Formats: sequence, structure tokens, C-alpha cells
Amino acid sequence: MRLDRVAPVVLPAALLAAALILPRCASGPRIPEGSAAAGTGPGYRALFRVDSEGPGGRAHMRMAVALLPPDRLRVEFYGPVGGPRLVVAVQDDRAVALLPSRKAYDSGSATPRTLDRLLGVPLDAAGLVDLLTGRPMCPPEAETQAVLTKPAATFGRTLAWYEVTCPPGDIRYRARCAERGGTLREATVQEGISGAMILAIEYEDHQEGRGPRWPRRMKIHLARRGTTVSLAAQEGPVPSDLPASIFSPPIPDGFERRPLLISLDQPGLLGPTPDEGNDGADGSSPRQDQP
Repeated sequence: MRLDRVAPVVLPAALLAAALILPRCASGPRIPEGSAAAGTGPGYRALFRVDSEGPGGRAHMRMAVALLPPDRLRVEFYGPVGGPRLVVAVQDDRAVALLPSRKAYDSGSATPRTLDRLLGVPLDAAGLVDLLTGRPMCPPEAETQAVLTKPAATFGRTLAWYEVTCPPGDIRYRARCAERGGTLREATVQEGISGAMILAIEYEDHQEGRGPRWPRRMKIHLARRGTTVSLAAQEGPVPSDLPASIFSPPIPDGFERRPLLISLDQPGLLGPTPDEGNDGADGSSPRQDQP
């Protein structure tokens, strides 16, 4: 199965670094940067260390993220050295995937199934933006907040918290916070019809001060895959004016279209992307820093 076919846009080789947002130095990646110009908007940039553990073993990597609510995102996965090994960008319900070490790309509809195969999380782009920024997966006017209680371990005491829910649809969303309108501490996402668990997420280390209280540490339990993915911010998250162009990257010169949806052994969050030639984007090994 391939993503829908679209015509590529060819870039000169000199612009390849700009197209893929390569590191500023050989020591590691940088978070995608934007500039205040026409077509930009207030967005989110961050660089995370990612640790995943599941039936396939453990993997460690870095993930650079740029988000522009409600549904634009760009995610780049890095090994211990070199440039990005996988780039996934979504805009206007279209996904573009670039695999620099193979000079390969694919593109098509950004359905939850597609993003699950590329990233490892079966949500649409808007759901992923909400998940990473610690927001309920519905507009504020649609969410419901209610106080729930239960007896505490100490006799005579009662624990109370606010539960946030969204109207059921393709998914069922439920979250918990300590106070009305407060920062989310944990959330679950289930299938809308069957109620089967899709994922559970725990949020920690929210940013202090003015501005959005984005979480800097997250632990995602992917029920279907039996995998836990931990994210720890190394840079950011920071607010940023992001140009719309980074969410719809042109296809660099020399890249060939391949069915990446079915050829990736592991989605980005779950482990290393296979490399036919054992060379990273800059000629280095794409191996992960396995323990």
C-alpha cells in the first residue's frame, strides 16, 4: 500500500540543508527555527530525547518537533550523530515523509493509519499537536470538566481532582488535572466505538511563568504495541513564529519516490529507521545509542 501520488518539487542540492533542517553543528540536531514573515504563525519548537521500550527491545534517539496549531506538524528523528534519519511533515491533511539516507520520499493523506505507520501513534495531526502540547483533544467550548473524588489511604480523607472529557467521536478522550482549567497530569485515548485503549500519557515538568504551560516530560503507553515511549525535553519547548513552508517541504534533488508506509521496519518513535547502505545522511552510521 502506497501513499497517494503527488508531483515532487525539485530543489538545488545547495538548498538540501535548508529543506531538511540539518544540525547547526556535527554534535547534534537543532529545533526547527522560523522567522516572523508573511505566512507565519505562533507555533511551538522543541528537541526531545526519546527512550522507547517494547517487544522489539529498547531504543534511544532525539526528536526535533515544530508544531503550528491546530494541525500542522514537523517531526525529525536523529541518531547519535549526523543529520535526520527520518523527516515527517503534515499540512492541510497531507503528509510528506523523507528518508535522507536512502534519498527516498513518499507523500499522501495524513490519516491516523498513515501517521501510526510513520510515527508510531495512531492519531491525526490535530490529535498529535494536542497530545504533545498537553491540551484536551477538543475545543474548549466542547470539553466537560467535573469534580471526581475517592477515599484516600489515610482514614477520613478524600482525594479530589478534575476530570476533563471530550464528546465521543472517532476517539474517546479523558484527562485529569488538579484544578479547573489547570495543567493536565494524565490522559487516555480510546477507540470511539469499541472503547479499546489506544494510549495513555503522563505529563510532568510543566513550564513555569507566563505563556503556555507546555509539558517538558511525557510518558506515552501505546496499548496496541505494548510499548512505552518517554520524552524528555533537551531544548524548549519555546513559542516561535513558524513559516508554513516547513510543514510542506519540497522534495530534494535526487530523491526517489518509494512506498515508505510499508518499507519502514519501525515507526519513528519506536526505533531506528532501516538503512540499505549503512550510511547516514552525512555518511555516518545511522545506529542508535543502544544501552
